[in-house]
Amino acid sequence: MAPPPVLDWTAAAAAGAGVCGGKGWNLGRLAGWGFPVPDGGVLSAEVYRRVLAAPALRRLCAEFAAIGAAEAAGPAGPRLAYLRTAIEAAPLPEDADNALRHFLERTGLGRVPVAVRSSATAEDGGSTSFAGVHASVLDVTGADAVLRAVRRVYASLWTPQALAYRRRFLVPDDQVVCAIVVCRMVAARTAGVLFTCDPRDGRRDVIAISAAAGPGEAVVSGAVNPEEITVALRETGLAVERRSGPPVLDDAAALGLARLGLRATWALGDGQDPQDVEWARDGARAWLLQARPVTRVPRVAFPGSESLPVVWSTANIRDAVPFVATAMSWSLILPALRFMLWTWPAACGYPVPRGLEVARRFSGRAYFDVTSVQWVFYDAFGSLPAETNRATGGHHPAIPVPPGSPFRGWKGLARLRRLWRGARLLLRLPKIVPPRIDAVFAQARELRAVEPASLPNAGLLALLERLSLLQVEYGGPFMLSSSALAWQAELEKPLRKLSPGRGEAIAAALVAGGGAVVSAEQGTRLFDVADAARGDPAALEWLRREPFDAAAWRGLPADSGFRAEFARFLDEFGHRAVYEAEVATPRWNEEPGWLLEQVRHILDGQGRRPQAAARERREAAQREVATLTWLRRPQIRWLAARARQGAALRERAKSGLVVQVEPLRRLLLEVGRRLAATGHLAAPADVFHLTCIDVEMWLRGEWDGSGARTLVADRKDEMKRWEAERPPDAIVEGAAAAPRREAAAPTAGARTLRGLAVSSGRASGPARIVRHPSEGSRLRQGDVLVAPSTDPGWTPLFLRASAIVMEIGGMLSHGAIVAREYGLPAVVNIPGVLERVTDGQALIVDGDAGTVDLA
Repeated sequence: MAPPPVLDWTAAAAAGAGVCGGKGWNLGRLAGWGFPVPDGGVLSAEVYRRVLAAPALRRLCAEFAAIGAAEAAGPAGPRLAYLRTAIEAAPLPEDADNALRHFLERTGLGRVPVAVRSSATAEDGGSTSFAGVHASVLDVTGADAVLRAVRRVYASLWTPQALAYRRRFLVPDDQVVCAIVVCRMVAARTAGVLFTCDPRDGRRDVIAISAAAGPGEAVVSGAVNPEEITVALRETGLAVERRSGPPVLDDAAALGLARLGLRATWALGDGQDPQDVEWARDGARAWLLQARPVTRVPRVAFPGSESLPVVWSTANIRDAVPFVATAMSWSLILPALRFMLWTWPAACGYPVPRGLEVARRFSGRAYFDVTSVQWVFYDAFGSLPAETNRATGGHHPAIPVPPGSPFRGWKGLARLRRLWRGARLLLRLPKIVPPRIDAVFAQARELRAVEPASLPNAGLLALLERLSLLQVEYGGPFMLSSSALAWQAELEKPLRKLSPGRGEAIAAALVAGGGAVVSAEQGTRLFDVADAARGDPAALEWLRREPFDAAAWRGLPADSGFRAEFARFLDEFGHRAVYEAEVATPRWNEEPGWLLEQVRHILDGQGRRPQAAARERREAAQREVATLTWLRRPQIRWLAARARQGAALRERAKSGLVVQVEPLRRLLLEVGRRLAATGHLAAPADVFHLTCIDVEMWLRGEWDGSGARTLVADRKDEMKRWEAERPPDAIVEGAAAAPRREAAAPTAGARTLRGLAVSSGRASGPARIVRHPSEGSRLRQGDVLVAPSTDPGWTPLFLRASAIVMEIGGMLSHGAIVAREYGLPAVVNIPGVLERVTDGQALIVDGDAGTVDLA
């Protein structure tokens, strides 16, 4: 069914870019999402097709099919001018003419000055923008004048520069079909453009604003010398960093525009595709006149890695974010990663370029730039890519690095110096990081006592800013704590020499049962809760009741030993959750039902305390070391103690990262309640489908919440589409080739699957495929847990498993750390294992060799 000739903004948003062009579609969507877009609509691209389908125009256009870019500006010029004249003289189809006149009359736009702009179907994309190539006609009043302007814009697609642009970018003429945007002119006091990156070098940590007095066309065309303002995205928030040119905007106006640009980037580009925005201010507010992806954004790269293909991988990040995160969660995660990812190399003196793109989403899943990760650890410390990949996991290729030792020459000397700095810093971490963890827990407790419902919007904004600052300030110590896991690699080095082929397995066993890994402790503490229930008849009777009402635990008698023990558990671990990186997920303090189900399993005889088995495994490894050496035993004992301490520090620091989510959730839900009370949201929890900048602008009074329902509905639909997709674990982009997707999988028919051994020992049992902890009731004592990945919320399930097998993961993965602590054999990073193994199939897991044998 053909689209109507003229579409208002709502219809344009629904029709898409194929009907309305990129500019018209984006403006329609932005208007529907509550952005300040002038009144207007779109004349569909189909009208242009029909105009140019006239036999005479079709013949004239066909003459230029074989014309190259050089000829367009030369010999073809007169014939192009004749074609343009013919297009300007051609009438619109009668139904389109009538529809446009009716639209202008109905909306009142026929009585006020309007802008008539091209919105061709190949315009305003990430690879071709046609910026300044096609015409815009401004200050047009009256239906007849608008119709003349439409034909003038149509004709502008056939100028020498338009034809040359298409030839340069290999865009066929028939793929550039012109829709037209007609919108009310803004009585601009100031206007200009902004880019939510630096368009010259690609830096993602700045917003570049060009501003001039009067309408913005002078800025776009280069006719005036505008004020150039750089707004920096700092850890503490937005700040005007630099100005040049005649003063036009004060700081408040510049920061308001920067926030508006950021909000548009999250709405149109998921926070990762920078936008090129045309804006105008009428004295009272800022208006968006256009928003499109910045074309061909340069890549900021570490020196030496510029020519390498960009490899995006779910490695390591899939441990915490294996799902399609809500818009709110991703808007919190992505900026945090940008600020904290390179903490360790920077602390060791390695220069980190500003404005790097460290992560992005494909089909809604999070991916790291592992080209940069591999290169940095090679260039900074001499770590070979294979070693880095073993730590992070993932199914991506190793990048090429120069042959020979990385410690030769001046660069090698610099790497040795950084290693020395790193070693000194590692030794100091147990003194540096714990006070920061204690401080963040204290602040979280203080903030948890604040009742968001009692605060005005300004108070909620101040609380949001405080929480954001707390997250950023804590990001550095958290990343430093992750570096403490390097002690495990240091422990492996002497053991590899002493026992080739067994060194990693011995090292894994030596750290078993350290007893201080908080994410393991939250599992074992459930046995204490179960023991309390056994001694509490009323609680025991309630726990065995069907149907089970988890919320009723607080109604147990005040002297209930179980109630007191479970309250202590929640006081210590209640800030955590299954897939706790998702802010939309209720914390255990809010919904403890999953925990109580695990207690019920323990009471049914499912699960075991791991301490004895872990201690036995560690003692066996110590005896093995005693047979290998006596001279190096003190060194190995010291390194093993450091490795256990490092694992405990990292997991405690991760808990400190998560404890901040609980007060943030309460704040966001209060914002959701207020938006729902005014009808802008259907339910308070819909706030998690907004982004942080949406909420900030609402709290500042810079957005009234209009369009929030539409924005939420569109994001929910997008999440459903993404969740139905199965993107690969690695995507490779290179300058010389189109992106390709890496998807390694076990050889069909193979009886032995190979992965990464992360926790030693051998065990056998039936496979139990669990894709989400909510399916954990299927796991029985002695089963082999086969999972996509795990976060701390999975820990109670480990207590029923005989071994762990995961599709992705590395030595630094949470699952690997807890498996080593519990003394459970674990093999991870087996591509396609969830499809290769069948539920109930007998497996033999060899955590020494990194293999899984299928029966």
